[in-house]
Amino acid sequence: MIIRKLTPADYHGMLVLYRELDQFHVDARPDFFVRQEDVFPQEAFEANMINPECLMLGAFDEPDNMIGLVRATLWKESGMVKTVKVVCLDDIYVVPEYRRDGIATKLFEAVEQWAREQGAARLELHTWDFNQGAIALYCAMGMTPQRYVFEKKL
Repeated sequence: MIIRKLTPADYHGMLVLYRELDQFHVDARPDFFVRQEDVFPQEAFEANMINPECLMLGAFDEPDNMIGLVRATLWKESGMVKTVKVVCLDDIYVVPEYRRDGIATKLFEAVEQWAREQGAARLELHTWDFNQGAIALYCAMGMTPQRYVFEKKL
């Protein structure tokens, strides 16, 4: 398995994985999520490719077969909290048949290394309570809860 930065040629493979990730959310919370037709527009993908404050990596078992991906963004400014560099792990996904092979761990570690190289003070992410597998991974990687969002259906 190889982990590398995504290139414009990886767009269609990346799109397949983002559609799976989108469907996972729709299936878990159909009351909240709607299926997106254009889950990751090509223009946004290309903008991420040239943005030095964005990291997009893919995990490949063959040169053109993407089995996992991760996207992270460097944040610098906030009007509410102390101004420090923070890397937000925006998305991480591994194709179901390749899970439990350490791929998500390697993708996470690559983001963590990039965050250190950017001088980030911390790594943050948001996840849904229904995604217990991801929560277990994040805890195993040393992450701790920072805040909670509650809801009450009416």
